[in-house]
Formats: sequence, C-alpha cells, structure tokens
Amino acid sequence: MSDIETARECLSAARRAMDAIDHYSCTIFCQERINGKPRKPEQILSRYQRPGSVYLRWLPGPFEGLQCSYVPERDGKGKFQARETGLRGMVGTVTWSDDSPIIDKMYPHYFRTHETSLVHMIELASDIQTRAEAKGLIKVDTIDEVVDTHTHDKATRVVTTLSSSKNDGLLWSKTELFFDRESALPIHFKLYDFDGALSGEYAFVGLDTKVPSSPKDFVIHKL
Repeated sequence: MSDIETARECLSAARRAMDAIDHYSCTIFCQERINGKPRKPEQILSRYQRPGSVYLRWLPGPFEGLQCSYVPERDGKGKFQARETGLRGMVGTVTWSDDSPIIDKMYPHYFRTHETSLVHMIELASDIQTRAEAKGLIKVDTIDEVVDTHTHDKATRVVTTLSSSKNDGLLWSKTELFFDRESALPIHFKLYDFDGALSGEYAFVGLDTKVPSSPKDFVIHKL
C-alpha cells in the first residue's frame, strides 16, 4: 500500500469508527493563531450526541466559564445558545446565529460551536484531502508511529502537504493528524497556514464513548 493509500485508509477507518459512535465526552485542547497572532491555549469540556448536539464549557483559561450549546432541534439550524460568567452572565442564556459578526468580535475562533465536534473535524479533513487529491496536489510527507503528546496514547501520525497556495481553494497548506491506534479515531489535529505557521491545534483528550448521554447534558446552567 502506498503512502497516499495509507493516508486515505486512515481517514476511511476514522469515518467508519465514528459512524459507530452515538455520543462522547472529552476535553478539547485548542490553540489557534488569529490574525497572525498565537492565542493562549484553551481547554474546553465537550459533549457530543448524534445527530449533532454539542455542549462546550471553557475550563480555566481565556474564556473560563463560558458555555455554549448547539441543539438544532431546540434552537433551529444555524443557531446556538451561550452564557458567560461575571457581569455578562447576568443577562442569562442568549441565543445567537452562527453568522452574527458579534461572535467573531467577542469570541474569535476558527470553528463555530457545532464545528468543534470530532465528526465535523473528520469530515472536513476527509473533504480537503479528497479535493487536494483531485487537484493532483497532495503529498504524504511522513507516516510514523508515535505516542501522542496530549493523550499519551499510541497513535499513527500522518503528515500531508496539501497545497502551497491559498488560491487552490484549500483551507490549509499541510495537516498533521494523529490516529489513535486502538480506536482508529484522529484524536489530535495540527493544521498549517500557507506561510508555514501553525494555524490551529486541536486535541480530543480523555475521549469517552461509553458514558450515557441525555438531553440535560446539553442544557446551559448558571455556574
């Protein structure tokens, strides 16, 4: 099997593994570069329930105490609920539209609430790799076995160059994906901008797919 076939199979196996999962909980490690400047690392408690419900609560860090909940059956597609702590939290839980420009100003992140799910990240990585292949641009740089620095689990690391120019219509120039050896899921993503700098890093730590989930897990409460 060639390197590109191996990279393709890693993502296919990840999609199959994710298809068998109805819910999970984890802590997301997130660090992004916004407007050319690295942001402070964030840790986010995350829950997911099919078909697409997401709950996030920021742990100590830049947005400590912020909660977001995306349940399209409750709020409508493209909308989510959020609640802050402190003085801003006094207004209670507020419903926002995904395309609100206020969101980018108050909480600058690359991904909206529903886009933080492992399901979305797998689909996005698969789509971009497929489009890079179709354009004849993709190149697999490295495939090796490592111990992931965030989860401390054994993983297959796949480093792929996708494009050298943003004009190719791809989001990143290179991806570094870490596929858990036991579950086949990509539990760590490193995404690179076209200047070679790290655009965003996301690790799904302590992924638990066995603890039952209920609707109340996606309700925002006063902390």
